Parts: sequence; structure tokens; C-alpha cells
Amino acid sequence: MKFNFLNLCKRSLMLPGIILLSLYLVPGEELEAQLWMPPGRQFMQPPDPFTFDAGVNKFNNDYYLYLAPTLNLNFGGEFGLSLTAPMNFLAYDQDPKDPTLKVGSIRKIDYDQKSDYLRLINNIWYGTYGLYKPGETTFSFYAGKLFDGYIGHGTIVNRYVNNQRIDIYNVGLMADFNNDYGGVQVFTNSVYTHEIGAARGYVRPFAIAFKLFDLFTGRSQLFGMLQLGQGNVADEAGRKKVYEEAGVDPEDREKYRALVEDQKTHQMREEMIPIEKKPESRKEKLKEFFNQDNFANRFSIGYTTAFDTKAPTQLSFDTTGRLRLDSNNNPLVEQSEKLVIQGMDAEYKLISTKYIEVTPYYDVNTIKILNSKGTHTGAMFRFGGKDIYAKIKPEYRNMDANYIPMYFDSFYELERYQANVNSQLPMTKLEAAKLMDPDAAKLKGYFTSVVFSFYRVSLEANYENYSGPNNSRIFVGLYFPIGSLFMISGYYTRKNFDQNKDAFKVDDNSVGAIEAALNLGFISIRVQDIRRWVYDSTSNSFVAQDEQKVLFSNSLSF
Repeated sequence: MKFNFLNLCKRSLMLPGIILLSLYLVPGEELEAQLWMPPGRQFMQPPDPFTFDAGVNKFNNDYYLYLAPTLNLNFGGEFGLSLTAPMNFLAYDQDPKDPTLKVGSIRKIDYDQKSDYLRLINNIWYGTYGLYKPGETTFSFYAGKLFDGYIGHGTIVNRYVNNQRIDIYNVGLMADFNNDYGGVQVFTNSVYTHEIGAARGYVRPFAIAFKLFDLFTGRSQLFGMLQLGQGNVADEAGRKKVYEEAGVDPEDREKYRALVEDQKTHQMREEMIPIEKKPESRKEKLKEFFNQDNFANRFSIGYTTAFDTKAPTQLSFDTTGRLRLDSNNNPLVEQSEKLVIQGMDAEYKLISTKYIEVTPYYDVNTIKILNSKGTHTGAMFRFGGKDIYAKIKPEYRNMDANYIPMYFDSFYELERYQANVNSQLPMTKLEAAKLMDPDAAKLKGYFTSVVFSFYRVSLEANYENYSGPNNSRIFVGLYFPIGSLFMISGYYTRKNFDQNKDAFKVDDNSVGAIEAALNLGFISIRVQDIRRWVYDSTSNSFVAQDEQKVLFSNSLSF
């Protein structure tokens, strides 16, 4: 990916209306970006309810005027949404010219099918995905652009990105609920097509067993009676509460007896102190610091099923060898099968405190159509609190030669149709997997993920490597604001390389995006380079296209 900042800036300055418009907007206080967000924070939104981007977008050597007014609503941090209307108007058509386009027309690939109108939805969310609070039932959903789609420990669906292609827009969905006895997670890449999805259900068997024991022995009824002991026996009969019958002052009921020093006589005397002013004992402070979950809630076992209802196994070509396309601009599929991956998992939180968490886990997955199996043995470590924390996840893998870990990953939207991106003859991912030798030697290797966050600065790095050639993958994500003046963010990932020196080689096996933003007070200047894919009829394959933008952004506060 190469930036041509100078040419882009020159052309953007030919659009004075953009700058004049921005002068009427109230300046934003912070720089924000959505190219990459740390895991679990993909719903982060600008603090202002209305933002506006305008600038120049270079695509396929043509220049477009880019406009994107956006509405951001956040209802108390528990529910929010972001709606936008991105538009690319042709400003300069370079050779070879398209006779069907005129200056000022909207780019054809943006709104040429019904599902494209879902571009209006950036995201709609409620709660926090994957959050479990002992003693409570939590629920969450997230619908919109997915940068970090996953299920369970991420051994089947991991880091799913549902909008790798420029010409197709998907609104994905992640939702879950969790309580002391178990929970459910669901995922789909598109609420419109529902072709790719996953679901995981898990239970906490010890917690369920103890609850059943309580019910059969009557302990739950006893506790229920104790809770009702001080309440009204029959309010409609006008009876007093138990502590009122005993003559206890209602205010004293919320107090406790303590010895305090008289300020005048310096003698110790007994007083009734409000319960909220009661100092915590050392034991209580340690309990708050460690905040261990009940041991019965720490062990869980789960079952996952993930699927592609129409996984392509053979594409359709015409008599000249050209790939046919359907009405949605996807490669026309000659044959397809339902791909199902099933998995069982178990985990136990050895340590679950306020600032430290250690959770070993074990996953066994099977790709049914290939009859291939893989095991994942790892542990999740978390250190720190809300603003400063580190998460580390090392994992060892042992799998059949034709097993593919993290089958639904960041590249799947492309590899579903073309796994061999460097070939002139596209072959689907499932088709290529069927050609693998199931009797070959097993593959063994490891996967390591590290996330570090220091207030608003975040860094993520993933690396995996297995025995055999071209079995390495790397991912790096960065979100680095410098005060409210400057910010850089982006991500880079590459797979199917062998030597470490090739890890950052930019080719068709790599995906990435980068943004640099400068806040000038009355306006923010943002420069972006986003690598995505589009089908190229000339090369008869999917090829990488870099969208390069210079944007002038601002926001409106109320």
C-alpha cells in the first residue's frame, strides 16, 4: 500500500466547498477512527452526536468526492447506534473512461444491489459481548461492521471481518447472554443473507449441580424464608413489620453499634453508626481486591457449531475460461455444499480476581465434510484493570493434515471463492481443502495473541506458525492518539508465508488499513489507505485495490 498524499491533497484543495462547510461546524474535541479497534471495543464511537467527513477518494485511478454525514447516539453507555450515509461522487474519470458514468454520478459499486443500502448502518449495540457478572444475567448484541467477530475461544471463528470487499456491504451480528449456570453466543456475517454463522452454548455443571441439590434438600426454601422474615406478613391486613413489632427504630435497623472516641472527653462510648460508614475490615478489603468467583462458577463446558450453508466447491466458467458473476457481483457457483464445523470446549478459571485472571482451556473441533480433527490447548491471562491492562493467550495446536484452524477468519469473505489469491484460476477454500492429503503427517504448532492497553493507547499482536511450508500468519493492530492533536491507527495481517522476513511483505496475501489524523482546531485532516478486494475481469480473479482518501472532518456538539 502506498500513499500518494501530495496528489491527493492537491486535488482536495480544488474542492473549497468542503472546507467552507467545515468552518460552520463546531470543532470536535478528540480524534477518532474506526479502521481498527482493540478486541471488545469495536463499538467505540466519537463523543459528539453528529460528525461529518468530506474529502477526496482515489479508487482505481479515478477520483471521487467523498461525503459521509454520521449520526452517533449513546444512551448511557449501555445502548448506542451509529448511522451514516457514505457517498462517492465521480469528480475526475481517468483513462480508460467509462462511457456510462458522468461527473457527479455516484460510484456504481456502492449502491447497485439491495443489501448495499445497509451501508447506512455503522453499528447498533447493547451491552458488552462476552461479559459475565457473578449473580447477574447479562445480555448483549452488536449489529454492523465486524472487525473482531469470534465465538468461544476463537478456534473456529476468529477475527472475522465481514466487509473486506468494496463492492459488497454486510451487517453482521454478534449476541450473547450469560449467567451463573451457562450462556449462549451467536454470530452471523450478514443479517441479510445468513449464509455464514455460528452458535455456542455452554453450561457451568458444578453450579447447576449445587442448585439442584439446594432444591431437593430444601435449602433454597429455607433461604427464601429467611429473606421474608423481616418483611410484611400481610400488608393488606395492616400488620407491622417484624422489626416494628419488636420496637426497633427503622433508622437504627440500618445502623450498627460501635465504640467511638468522644471529641471532648476523649473517652470511648458506644454509638449507633450508619451502616454505609462502617469501615471495611482487612479481610473485606482483601476479598474486594481478589473478588474470586465461587468455585462452582469457574468451570464450564461448551458446544459450538459453525456453518457455511452454501460453501462453494466449484465455480462457473464460460467457454473462454472467464469466471461468471451472479447478480450480486459474486462469482457464480457451479456446486456448493453445506460446511459444518463442530467443537467441544472446556475451561476453568484458576484465578479470577479483580486484577488478575488465569483461565486454561481445551478445544476439540471437527470439520465434518473433511472428517478432520484438531485440538487446541491454551490459557488466557489478564493483568490490570479497566484503563491499563494486558491480555496474553498462548495456544498449542495438534491437528490432522487437512484440518484448518480458525476456518472462518479475516480472509474468509475472499477465500470462500478464491483461496489461492496468486493464481489466475480461482479455487474455493473448501475445494482446496478437499485436495489436501488426510493421511499426511499431523501438523503441530502454536498461536499467540497479545493485547496491551494504556488508557487510549492500544496495541495488539498475533502470531501463529506450524510445521510445514507457508503455515505462518501475523496480525498487528495499533491505536495511538497523541493528546487531541495527532492520532495514527490501523492494522496489518498476512498469512501463508514461511520465513519471518516475509511477514511484512505487502502482496495479495496481506490485508491492512492505516489512518493518520491531525486536529487543527476548526477542522481535522485525515488521510487513509484501506486495502480491500474487488473482482477483476481482466485477470479473472480477485485483486487488491487500495482506497486512498484525504478527509476533512468535524463534529457538531449540543
